[in-house]
Amino acid sequence: MKTVKVEEGLPISQILQKYPELVTPYLKKLDPPKLDFKNKRALAIYNKIIAREVLGIELSFPFKGLIPAVMSRFEFVKMAVKPQESVLDIGTGSSAVCAIIAAKHLMAEVYATEMIDEYYESAKRNILENSLHERIHLIKSSGEIIEGVIPKNLNFDAIISNPPYLPSKTTLSDKKFGGSAAELIGGGKTGAEFSLKIIREGVPRLNPGGRIGLIFPIKTKKIYEIIISQMKKEKLNVEIIRLITGNRERLIIIGSKN
Repeated sequence: MKTVKVEEGLPISQILQKYPELVTPYLKKLDPPKLDFKNKRALAIYNKIIAREVLGIELSFPFKGLIPAVMSRFEFVKMAVKPQESVLDIGTGSSAVCAIIAAKHLMAEVYATEMIDEYYESAKRNILENSLHERIHLIKSSGEIIEGVIPKNLNFDAIISNPPYLPSKTTLSDKKFGGSAAELIGGGKTGAEFSLKIIREGVPRLNPGGRIGLIFPIKTKKIYEIIISQMKKEKLNVEIIRLITGNRERLIIIGSKN
């Protein structure tokens, strides 16, 4: 397993100087300045600023949804997608961050799906805000993955997702850092069902040399063992990357087609 460490984006001191009115209410300490990342609004503001200052994109996040770590998503997309490829982003979320990164930074043509009405509308606003509506095709998925959602004549160079990963019987608590059942519960006893369906339905839609890239929290060991096994069963070449961004760790699994 390869390990990649990524800079978080910008020092809090630099952000504080430029955006004092936004970040001051969420400072955990002043010397040195440190944001309270247990506060969801602070996390949203921080990632909004990083997206703007480092990646040159504008993002907004509905309070109910998950707040993606923007720099982690940036590294994930760069690992899974090559310049000017055709990309399918499954479950793009309220920010559409991976779709936007692929379209803006890699000049990809992206099909992005989302099932939750509120998140779909938020993703649409973000895509329009970044003037990427001609490069990103947003599709309402209605709970399906690929079959019944994506036209049968479309194949892709890369299929990417930050899939849900919790087992079916999980009871979501208010202590969970945001996110709906659709964002968090992947199904089955291990939470791997959504991801397995991406692989089963995705492999026939890959162009030669195409990839399926998935990103998870690092602690989901049972899931990634099942996913790696399924990718190998589908004759994909598997690469595993441990991605460290600040205090956050993610696991990226990329299965490539010969």
